Amino acid sequence: MRYYRYRVHDLVNDDFSPEIVTLSEQEILDSYWDYWHTRMCEKFGKAEYSKESCLQDWKAAHRAWQVEDHQGERNGK
Repeated sequence: MRYYRYRVHDLVNDDFSPEIVTLSEQEILDSYWDYWHTRMCEKFGKAEYSKESCLQDWKAAHRAWQVEDHQGERNGK
């Protein structure tokens, strides 16, 4: 299983420090696939769309990077 991190800038924090969020590829697909697939079908027509393409678009949109060691650092913890 691959894991990805991205920064969430929360302007509510007193110090304006970003929170680092770590998600598994399955968590990303569970939350993003339906939205992404619907948009792809609307824009390009019904076709076979890959989960890898979905992940690539999600990574670009969130400016995320893949991490190897994720233990103890899940979801900003």
